[in-house]
Amino acid sequence: MTADLTADPLSYAAALLDAVGADRVQVPAEIALHCLYAAELLERAGAQPTPTELIDGDPRITVRVAMAALADLDEDAFAAPPVLDAARAARQALRRLG
Repeated sequence: MTADLTADPLSYAAALLDAVGADRVQVPAEIALHCLYAAELLERAGAQPTPTELIDGDPRITVRVAMAALADLDEDAFAAPPVLDAARAARQALRRLG
């Protein structure tokens, strides 16, 4: 099963970040924790993620798409503290992925 961006960008981003956090082959533990933390924050903000896979098997692309989904939120939703904190955690993960 895959998550659907059109239904809910918040849930889509959470599902993608959770998928990166669950990848124990390509993603070091420190980066995985950033992604899992971001997914948890998005769930606190109302996300209801559906399990999904990495996009093209690539954790870096998957984090980028998750961040793009967050950019699709309206300004009020994006400005919510848990969403901003999740975006920051995702940004840190992306930086560390190289």
